[in-house]
Amino acid sequence: MQFAAKTDTGRLRDRNEDLYYFDRQLQLFAIADGMSGHERGDLASKLALDVIQEWGQAQASPHSDLGPMKRLAVLSELAEEANQQIHTLSKNGGKARGMGTTLIAGFVTFSYLAYVHVGDSRLYVLRDRKLTQITTDDSFVQKMVEQGEITPEEGRVHEKRNIITQAIGLRPTVTVNADAYPLVRGDIVVACTDGLHDLIVDDQEIADIIVSAANLEEACDNLVNTALDYGGTDNVTVLLVSVD
Repeated sequence: MQFAAKTDTGRLRDRNEDLYYFDRQLQLFAIADGMSGHERGDLASKLALDVIQEWGQAQASPHSDLGPMKRLAVLSELAEEANQQIHTLSKNGGKARGMGTTLIAGFVTFSYLAYVHVGDSRLYVLRDRKLTQITTDDSFVQKMVEQGEITPEEGRVHEKRNIITQAIGLRPTVTVNADAYPLVRGDIVVACTDGLHDLIVDDQEIADIIVSAANLEEACDNLVNTALDYGGTDNVTVLLVSVD
């Protein structure tokens, strides 16, 4: 497994509310995007990833194979714990009130990706130069697409595409989307916040940038720089994991 990631504040924001995490031994990763417009979105994303990182640090046997169902159960429990912690703190008021974050977390193995997803950060798998989105946004615009009111292409540039329907920490409970996706040698798992996929709206362009790079680090740099060139209107984060 090879791993690379990059995050950037963007051209218009004062602080970066995106965070990422990766544990090479556990092959565990996560990204979180604190909600813009909420005072402590940066705290929400940090709390969410702290929950995952603390679990990883507590594992005595990092190389043991938990199996896909166990991995999904672990990830779901961690997402729910993060939701509870953030929501509890937000109820205390002050600048933490109403804070929330998107969350994607997953285990990458040589045969499958086990993941959980809440919000509009995304997971893709790049295979044979084709990028496949494997998560479905928890968003207002996605509901419009599903109801046939707009096309997926229209959804990619819709003015309300940043309105999400759920996030970690906003409510006492959260519906965690959990699933597994088969992987083969040569696949590249792509995790990103909306600061990337809202600016590079063509999935093939994302695929081409990754394929044309000399390595994963260069691919991350080129993806983030392209998002910045297209306006950089939000924090932008991308994380790549290759299946060797």
